Amino acid sequence: MTSDAEATTAQDELDVDGLLERLAGELGKTITSPQVTRLAAGHSGGAWLIDLDIDGAPTKLVLKAPIPAGVVYNANASREAGIVEAARELGAPLPRVVAVASGPEAVGRPCFVLEHIDGRTVIDSTPAGYHGEGWYRDHTVEDQRAIWNSFIDALADLHNVDGRKIKEAGHQITSGSTEYIEYWRSSLLDVTPADTVPRQLAALRWLQDNVPEGGDDNPSVCMGDARLANAIVDGTTVQALIDFEVAYLGNPASDVGYALFLDTQHRKWTDHPLPGIPAPHETWNRWSERTGFPVVDTAYWTAFGAMVLCITATRAMVQWGLAGPAPEETNPLVSDWEQLIAEAAH
Repeated sequence: MTSDAEATTAQDELDVDGLLERLAGELGKTITSPQVTRLAAGHSGGAWLIDLDIDGAPTKLVLKAPIPAGVVYNANASREAGIVEAARELGAPLPRVVAVASGPEAVGRPCFVLEHIDGRTVIDSTPAGYHGEGWYRDHTVEDQRAIWNSFIDALADLHNVDGRKIKEAGHQITSGSTEYIEYWRSSLLDVTPADTVPRQLAALRWLQDNVPEGGDDNPSVCMGDARLANAIVDGTTVQALIDFEVAYLGNPASDVGYALFLDTQHRKWTDHPLPGIPAPHETWNRWSERTGFPVVDTAYWTAFGAMVLCITATRAMVQWGLAGPAPEETNPLVSDWEQLIAEAAH
């Protein structure tokens, strides 16, 4: 997993020797020639690339150690690792989990180590995201389309995993629309009082009161943060999906709705959006053909997916001191979320 963002050395941030000693013990192998660099990507912080030799063989791994009080509410490395490995074993295109530390013994907080997947990620660190700059924009129209379609195919392969098997395995994972909405309500109220976010709370109530009939009957593993930037791309093929910090069991249409909603947000910030990304109805149909899920209630599930992006933006603005006393006046996604709910209500 590599990033176009510049990586910085991690010697001052981690107990590298302690980490590698524990990793060697977990693997039962000899580790030499270690080099650890911080990856400047992700919203929860705490991702490092580890270059080392394992029993003399050059190897690359990725360490994830999310910051407990970061943008992601109640980030839990052990939970994320368990979901990723269980879904991978059931056929989802995810990296293999190599080791997990549920306590602070390795790096001072819970963490896990993943296999490294060759490839790169698209840029979405600016408002226009991949529509504004980066290698994806520089590709041909045909390649842009192929990469987007491969991303949707990877999501579909994840969604084809039976979520009930994840739950039966005893993994800690939020299950069902109601429970997931409650998670995001708690996430919102964790950073700001209820009287400062009445519109977002009203949106959550509407989603809670209007879950489509049968919407949770066949739960899948959902990313929650189903963005193209969370895909490892090699050539024009998505090799793996990453970042499952807010994953849950639910209706997978919300992941597709999230991806399409985020794409519309990026498009607002450029006069020249990428010509190769398919129209929304093409994306929905491709996903449906690969999963067998019907294309129904898409307005609701798009609004449901937008919940993740909108409340995450509010949390970030409050935590970074950008929100002021009225967070809903500074978060432009609130109005867009309300518009999606208005469309779903009709």
